[in-house]
Amino acid sequence: MDMKRSLLYAVALIALASCTSDEYVGGGNSPDTPDVSEAAVVFGSGVKTVTRADHVGADAASLLNNKFIVGGFKGDGSTMTEVFDNYIVNWQTNSAGTTASNTSDWEYVGITAAAPSELAGRTNKIQTIKYWDYSASQYDFVAYSTGDATVITSGDPTSGQVRVTSIEPGSTYGPTYMLRGGINDLAKCYIADMVSAYKADNQFRKEVQFSFRNLASKVRVAIYETVPGYSVKDVYFYQDDSTPITEDISTSTGLTLFSSGTGDTDKFYTAGTYTVSFPTVGSTNKSNKDYNKAHVSFVADASGANTKMVFGGLNYVTAEGNETSGSIYLGRSLSTASYAKGASADPWYKTLLPNEVGTVLELRINYTLVSTDGSGETITVHGAKAFVPAVYAQWKPNYAYTYIFKISDATNGWTSTTDSDPAGLYPITFDAIVLDSEEKTQSTITTVSIPSITTYQKGHDLTKDEYAAGDIYVQVMNNDGSLVSDLNATTTPKAFLYTLSANKTEADVMDALNIQASTEGTTITGRNGLVLTPATFDASITSIPDANNVDITVTAGTAAKFTATANTYAFVYEVGDEADTNIYSAITLTSDSAPTDWTGNYWDNPDGTGSAVTTYVKDKTYYKKYTNLNKVYAVKVIKVQ
Repeated sequence: MDMKRSLLYAVALIALASCTSDEYVGGGNSPDTPDVSEAAVVFGSGVKTVTRADHVGADAASLLNNKFIVGGFKGDGSTMTEVFDNYIVNWQTNSAGTTASNTSDWEYVGITAAAPSELAGRTNKIQTIKYWDYSASQYDFVAYSTGDATVITSGDPTSGQVRVTSIEPGSTYGPTYMLRGGINDLAKCYIADMVSAYKADNQFRKEVQFSFRNLASKVRVAIYETVPGYSVKDVYFYQDDSTPITEDISTSTGLTLFSSGTGDTDKFYTAGTYTVSFPTVGSTNKSNKDYNKAHVSFVADASGANTKMVFGGLNYVTAEGNETSGSIYLGRSLSTASYAKGASADPWYKTLLPNEVGTVLELRINYTLVSTDGSGETITVHGAKAFVPAVYAQWKPNYAYTYIFKISDATNGWTSTTDSDPAGLYPITFDAIVLDSEEKTQSTITTVSIPSITTYQKGHDLTKDEYAAGDIYVQVMNNDGSLVSDLNATTTPKAFLYTLSANKTEADVMDALNIQASTEGTTITGRNGLVLTPATFDASITSIPDANNVDITVTAGTAAKFTATANTYAFVYEVGDEADTNIYSAITLTSDSAPTDWTGNYWDNPDGTGSAVTTYVKDKTYYKKYTNLNKVYAVKVIKVQ
């Protein structure tokens, strides 16, 4: 499956064009005498180039239930007059060319107008033909479709209905309209960006296209693991953040993401009202990335929101070693990740209503590690959790998002059901990869530690393990879901970036940081031989580029950026520390003479009792003293190909 192309993609291209002659209506610079019978505004599907799997013609008409509503305005960009008063445009198969207003099977003339058009309340309700007016400098067109849901204009919509309001120019020019209903009916609706035609650019004579996109968003979730020597089975999901780890949740097999926030936007909406608006319009904004873009804002109905979304059970895989056979284990790589099952086997998306504000997503799980050596040893981890920052959960219409969580040899869960015990094997990491339906990729990797670390790269290449060379962005979240704001601290630095001498795990990095064999400048060599070489990053950034080419605004100190080359990196955030302690590691010395650090550093017992050994004996096992700094870190290892 091509992961860069979302299967949510259901764009209908509807072209809005004038006829190809030079005739015009009204004042202007045309050298010809106008023939108004040939200067009609017509709707068609004359798409010049289709570069994606777009739906056109009858295919597009079917998605729109053979109709859409259009509002149109003409004027100078500030003073605009209504031309199309919420006209219905109907698909009429094989009717192209039969009238002056129909060149591509889409017709609006002669149709009985219906609400929200004001024509619906008049004696003569018939929609009439419209002509291009060259006394205007521009036209703006807005369109939407409610699919097969019935349009109503008053009262509370029931199943099968969507309540709409008229497309209006707004108090300061910028058209708006509203759609209200339940998730099943709003998910049938399609919206489009505003289309503007400028006389100065000769666009009155050129084809103008509406690209309709589905109002709904879709989300799917998967998990995989990379724990050395173990497989993972029996993954169970918490429904909230208050359930104690002592509670048996073994019946909760449906993957659950939940929001622990208390704000109005910290919900998963099931019914409410969407306001569609166009905040960036006019010829002076043509170069703006947001020019003519449709935005949606949401107000939920009183009973139209949940604090969690529950998916199906996971799609497990078979054993990889000598553990018990059967398809009961998590996938062990990104390409074999275990997806939460949905309505169909592929792609297992769940339909949701957009939320452009975003909310922090939380995952909290129990799972069991099974040794692959055939010993039957198991370790059950309780209450492991991860947070996905809100900036990566700002769901937009017609986007499909995939969140992939990775369990590594680091965990913030407990291996007992007593939360006063130390948490963790090691910290746990999660990957959260976000894909959208417009061939743009938004990938985040979130460590499940205290705190969590999220990394992100625009245009993530899913064939890489994990990233391609280029800019990588980092954010750190506290265990209460708030962003860490001191990544740019300089007096007492809290955040560090290193390149690693070998491809190691988060646990290896923490061991090297805490139990150092040597430090040369700021380069650290750990007891385990891992060398950590400092690398540079920028924590003064105030924006992160998203998949839609519109920057996400962040506060300086809450995000960092570094430019990665093919290497293995570790981003480290220091949480706190305890008193230093000494540990004694066995080492057999085979050289003819004592090592340079011999004096005062080697013992003949593993407890370090008594005095250090003074007489050196070749080929003898000694116990070398190391200082354990006992610092608490959040670590994310980042592999770049």
